Amino acid sequence: MKQLELSVEKRVGTGRQYVRKLRESGRVPAVVYGKSGTQSLSFDEKEFRLLLREKGQGASLVNIKIVGGGSVLSTIADMKRDPISDRFLHVDFHEVSRAEKMTTAVPVEFVGESIGVKDFGGVLDMARHEVNVKCLPADLPSSVKVNISALKVGDIVHIKDLEKIEGVDFVDGDEVAVVSCKNVAEEKEESTPEAEIKVADASPSPEATAAAEAKKTEGKEAK
Repeated sequence: MKQLELSVEKRVGTGRQYVRKLRESGRVPAVVYGKSGTQSLSFDEKEFRLLLREKGQGASLVNIKIVGGGSVLSTIADMKRDPISDRFLHVDFHEVSRAEKMTTAVPVEFVGESIGVKDFGGVLDMARHEVNVKCLPADLPSSVKVNISALKVGDIVHIKDLEKIEGVDFVDGDEVAVVSCKNVAEEKEESTPEAEIKVADASPSPEATAAAEAKKTEGKEAK
């Protein structure tokens, strides 16, 4: 489990103009929610990008160090970016307690190559790229590894099949599928109904047909 640090400052102003100037200065507005209350903060965008690079794809904790005193242990709850410039517009943090169990999503890391895919032409269906876990912050895994080397065509790995991690509970249902190996024919069969539905949806509805006929009749009467 990684624990990263981010230096932040408390926001003293409010309103769109204040937030716009904040972003123009290279800072990102942020909010941390939790038992300690809600705090409006800001941090340097470049520093945050370096933190994300260090974080990688795994789950991690962020120790928010507030300039002037105090710190808050948290997880990144949400990030909003500008779709054109890719700059960060806002970040939400969720406060966690070292003494209390937390529930969060952890990425799934698939290890190995399925024998069903390698030797029998199967298709890998990764149903879940994240799983939800409950644990103390100190026990938070950066990822949940799933070895798929022995996965044959027709095999399915469910939540209940995941390797146990000390101090960590999987909170998704036991029968929830994480990954499976399907044969090509099965994959085609599953995709056919969807294609037929799309074709059916493309046909005009009875209401649309009736409306078109009514317009034709009105046109004839007008002539």
